Amino acid sequence: MRKLRILFSFALPALLFGGCTKDEEPNYAELLKGTWVNTLVNEQPVLTDATYVMEFKSDNTELYATGYQLDENNKSWRVSSNYTYNINGNLVYIDGTDVLGDSYRMVLKILSLKQEILTSSVQTFILNGEAITNTNTYSSQKVSDDYSDEFTGIWYGRCTTEGSPDSLYHYWEYFDDGTYNYYYQYENSNWIKKEDNEGHYFLYGNLMASNYSHDLLSGGTGLAYECWNFTIDGNKMIWTGLRENNITITYEMEKVQSPPETL
Repeated sequence: MRKLRILFSFALPALLFGGCTKDEEPNYAELLKGTWVNTLVNEQPVLTDATYVMEFKSDNTELYATGYQLDENNKSWRVSSNYTYNINGNLVYIDGTDVLGDSYRMVLKILSLKQEILTSSVQTFILNGEAITNTNTYSSQKVSDDYSDEFTGIWYGRCTTEGSPDSLYHYWEYFDDGTYNYYYQYENSNWIKKEDNEGHYFLYGNLMASNYSHDLLSGGTGLAYECWNFTIDGNKMIWTGLRENNITITYEMEKVQSPPETL
């Protein structure tokens, strides 16, 4: 009898503590809420212009933003808001129509969601009724900071990447309604305010997406966009963008009081 009491005294704490240490199913419905910026594809850094943004709202609607190739000569950063989502275990069911009118049915499988990093794969992807195979793994960072107050204002600077064809200085004037003005230097050091820049920008944490048109550097016509990761330290701002062939482009600028005098 004494042996049975001793064995039971050891067995009871083991049962109690064993029950406490059992992993519980994460509350993905709560953890997923918020804005997420894609950073890795198959554990490799994604090109900055190829990133996408997802926002899962508490009313089970989803926003999806990325750069769209509209046609041969036009591309633009667009925000699609006609999506709904539901969660069952670690599966996220997304349905909706994008800004181009294409219908989507997607099932995301959450592989891990911790420390504000979401890693997922695509279990099902149906575009306009056609199933498409996607074997990629995606990692996204949750947006936790709002830099809109620091970002708005007038910035003066240039590209500092060695060998870049863009070596001139520029002015960017960002407004709190998401629009901006761009100023460039022309002949005889005259400054020009670009009137056809289609200026609109979007902030997602330290990611900035910017729409414009008629690229002065390349001479291209039509709509275009570009994305940058930025850091702000006082009146200094640095942009970095990972481009083709793993080339990182950097712009450095400082905040100034007023734009240049223009013609």
